[in-house]
Amino acid sequence: MILPMLLLFAGDPPTLEQAQTCRAHMELFIEEVAAGGDHVAGPTWFIRDWWDRKAEEAGAPEDEGVIRLLKQARERVRAEEPERFAAERQDCVDVAIEAGAVPGMGPA
Repeated sequence: MILPMLLLFAGDPPTLEQAQTCRAHMELFIEEVAAGGDHVAGPTWFIRDWWDRKAEEAGAPEDEGVIRLLKQARERVRAEEPERFAAERQDCVDVAIEAGAVPGMGPA
């Protein structure tokens, strides 16, 4: 059974690991959409930026190599456990929107 990341946040700020994982998910998503020749929708950028800020607040290093390694780890999860990968990605999006990352979306 997959435990949604949303449950892990329960009002607490995301941990460094959670924030870094979601940063990697959003970077991969942006790369996938752009590679397909599609326009990356505005909310995606807001969500990516929100996770960037949360990672910085949690003490993330400014080393791009870390994100590259995290993206590779997410790619392995996608290959080995696609349902888990999809659930994690959706949780990253849901948590950010619920927290108000996207203007006009989230809690009223």
